[in-house]
Amino acid sequence: MSEATEKIMSEFEKGSENILGNLHVENMQPDDSIDPSVMEAIKKSRLDLTKDIPDPQMLVSVGNLPMCTRGNFSFVIGLPGARKSFLCTGIAGAFLSENGCMGLDNPNGTGKLLWIDTEQADGHVAKIGRRLHRIAGLPTDENSENIIIHMLREYQPDFRLKVFTACINLYNPDFIVLDGVSDLISDPNNSEQATYIINELMGISKNYNCHILTVIHANVGSEKARGHLGSEALRKCETAIFAEAKCDVTLCKWVKTRDMRPDDFAFTIKEGLPVETAYVTESEKEDRLRQIIMKIMPPYPATISYTDMRARYMQEAGVKGSAAEKNIKKAAADGYIVKNQAGSYYLPQKSDDLCRELPF
Repeated sequence: MSEATEKIMSEFEKGSENILGNLHVENMQPDDSIDPSVMEAIKKSRLDLTKDIPDPQMLVSVGNLPMCTRGNFSFVIGLPGARKSFLCTGIAGAFLSENGCMGLDNPNGTGKLLWIDTEQADGHVAKIGRRLHRIAGLPTDENSENIIIHMLREYQPDFRLKVFTACINLYNPDFIVLDGVSDLISDPNNSEQATYIINELMGISKNYNCHILTVIHANVGSEKARGHLGSEALRKCETAIFAEAKCDVTLCKWVKTRDMRPDDFAFTIKEGLPVETAYVTESEKEDRLRQIIMKIMPPYPATISYTDMRARYMQEAGVKGSAAEKNIKKAAADGYIVKNQAGSYYLPQKSDDLCRELPF
């Protein structure tokens, strides 16, 4: 290497050291250059594995699997008429009752419930309150210190949010039902508002060591929650459940869980309360429909009137007239029965093949 080349390389190395040294000094800022609130957040948010950090306490569970835990929020998704409020009542009822509700349990005992309604009229909210008291085994004509309900339908979104947060500070509840969160902001499709309100729910659930269960409407023809609000909630929630009404039964599907996913479940309404019922898949429903049709229909080529077939279906299936009519219509559309010009019904000639396909 020539003397000139050595000189150039030496100058380059000196320059590199100076550049790297300057970068190092600039990036290593002293503590007093960081905003005190930011430094506090840095210290507070760092994970310390030397401490014993327990799992979040379960407030509502499915067997041994967590559904609603302290420090988290969950939500129910569904179209109008899917009995979302009944589902929330059942989940909250499981928290309130020593015997649980809808097959759900409260493994760590009961506590204080705060229910915030933003949608329904006073009379409908009163029905919810009485249902909760019945599930908890309390008088329905007296107020309870552990079941607190507020109705915020008449207020504007920003004021609803103020009342909501003030109630939490006032009552310090263990479990909160917010029906529904979209009414705390003016535009659920606004990404900034959606992010803000979901961050509020996360902060409240952590700071007050409670669980928040809320409701978001679904997009028509989809199991997805509506708008930016639904997308943001799904990313940050502990649990999401899609509710779908099928005649007298509401099917509940797990959209998201942070633990092992429990089996899907279903409930129906008996004496005004949500109770667990068998969850039946679409294929099982189809098999059941064909089985009932084969039992109530006379052999081919004999016919039966619509009135007699409807009465037989109601008796065999144990359903109301409207459900029988709906299923008979489906059986005709699927080709399980045929309607003649006189308006009577008969089995198709291939009904023997249908019998061989049935699981009995």
